[in-house]
Amino acid sequence: MSGELHKFLELRNFLLNVKSYREAYEKFHWPHLTQFNWAIDYFDTIARGNKKLALICADENGMERKVTYEDMRKRSNQVANFLRDLGLSKGDRVIVMMDTSVELYELILGIMKAGGAIIPAATSLPPKDVADRIERGNVKFAVAHSAYVDKFEKAGEILNTLKAKIVVGDTTPCRDEENCWINFNESTKYPLDYAPPFITYSTDELFLFFTSGTTSKPKLVIHTHTSYPVGHLTTMYWIGVKPGDIHYNISAPGWAKFAWSSFFAPWNAEATILTYRYKQFIAKDVLKIIEKYGVNTLCAPLSVLKLFTLEDLSQYNFKIREFLSAGEPLNPEVVKKIEDAFGVPVREGYGQTETTALVGNFKGEPRKEGSMGKPAPGYRIALLNDQLEEVKPGEDGQISIEIYPTRPLGLTVGYDDPQRNKEIFKGGWYLTGDSAYRDEDGYLYFIGRTDDVFKSLDYRISPFEVESELMEAEPVMEAAVVPTVDDRGRIVPKAFIVLKPDYRPTRETALDIFRFIRDNIAPYKRPRSIEFMQEFPKTVSMKIMRRELRAYDRKLKEENKRGEYEFFEKEFAEELNLGRRR
Repeated sequence: MSGELHKFLELRNFLLNVKSYREAYEKFHWPHLTQFNWAIDYFDTIARGNKKLALICADENGMERKVTYEDMRKRSNQVANFLRDLGLSKGDRVIVMMDTSVELYELILGIMKAGGAIIPAATSLPPKDVADRIERGNVKFAVAHSAYVDKFEKAGEILNTLKAKIVVGDTTPCRDEENCWINFNESTKYPLDYAPPFITYSTDELFLFFTSGTTSKPKLVIHTHTSYPVGHLTTMYWIGVKPGDIHYNISAPGWAKFAWSSFFAPWNAEATILTYRYKQFIAKDVLKIIEKYGVNTLCAPLSVLKLFTLEDLSQYNFKIREFLSAGEPLNPEVVKKIEDAFGVPVREGYGQTETTALVGNFKGEPRKEGSMGKPAPGYRIALLNDQLEEVKPGEDGQISIEIYPTRPLGLTVGYDDPQRNKEIFKGGWYLTGDSAYRDEDGYLYFIGRTDDVFKSLDYRISPFEVESELMEAEPVMEAAVVPTVDDRGRIVPKAFIVLKPDYRPTRETALDIFRFIRDNIAPYKRPRSIEFMQEFPKTVSMKIMRRELRAYDRKLKEENKRGEYEFFEKEFAEELNLGRRR
């Protein structure tokens, strides 16, 4: 066993067996690794001869494939040999557009072993975005499920810059041999053993993610071979996953959370990963899968939890020990319903595409309603003002990570934009762009993106805070709050609302919601208008794109129009007793 692997396993075992959060936070330290390839040095070591299940892949048609650690080791070796034979050199970037599948895991491991750098791409991307990612990412290889090959073909001449295109699944006959897609099945002809012809250094690129782009054009985030896999020890600890557990993370392969909780964290713990492939999310079917496979640790975003609460959860027999959620700040009303039904606490976590798990409600720690928890082991987090001074408890500040004298391994090395790097790395800190406040006990409370928070009538408005309160109204399924301008030229909150299936976007429904707002939300932050929508514009990671909602509302104002299902508080003056003190 190499010294680098020994350091990694020593820290992993510490976090798997540590007795308290306090001990974990005080004693955990990042290892100094110079040469480390997680797929070769770690995964192959634990996988060799290991007949335990590494992966269970199921789909909505009843398909099931179970793969042992040893089988995954051998297949990923074949993939690495296949890729090297196709001309993949160390450092070549590979864009991957695939649904969750056994082949996806074989490819991720194989690319890592072959020295490539992976750029995940959401299957919902249009051809123009595929072309943009290939160009901006300096991509040399493309891998896609057959259903998505057409998106690449429509990307245009940029495909001519690729060394090879690989298709997973059925293919159509190729007329131009020089531009054919190579079938992934060819990889099964290659040797089961693999020896890398290079050294993997800690600074070598591994994963490059395009951000969700909720507030601006997506940025390319760069992670290295050491920083990302080793950094996800914090994610493993937050989840609480143990060796032999069945772990299921509900997310799509095109974004970072998949790498977080559907790849590195569970395999860092030597657990079994469960994935479920479907064309459309149907809560009943997903709940049956969770029950069928006896899932022990489950991670799901708020959007999924909302759909779960619409089902009769009493009919299932779950074996869940740890229930996690990340990606969206949790709503107390939804959390209560889930906890009552599943019988376990929902522990929130916070992180970014640029990081591993940064903050969380960790197992064994008391939880506080509305708090996303405390800093993860290995991260020193402060809330800073514009002068990079730490704010007092109760005051808003930007969530910032200390990078001097020790830079956390889970943190990105930066973007593909030097100017943007100067803006986020300042004075020994990485500035997340998110704001929060801290209480006297060190618990952190999320406020929102610094770009989303706005002032109304001289009060600071946190969209998330108002959205959480709106979620308690019976008709509301989802809510998004943005600033708008009223007929007196004042900046006031506007709420976009997606209704539960049993409700319709009528004047009566709007009145019910305005009554709830008047009774439950403070006057300074209550929405003065609401607009019903069938669905929200969202990123591939299912985050609401408020910038698009702001742009849409701004266009309505410029054209002196109102939305088809937009209602204004002033229109209900008589029913709401407007003008009278409450």
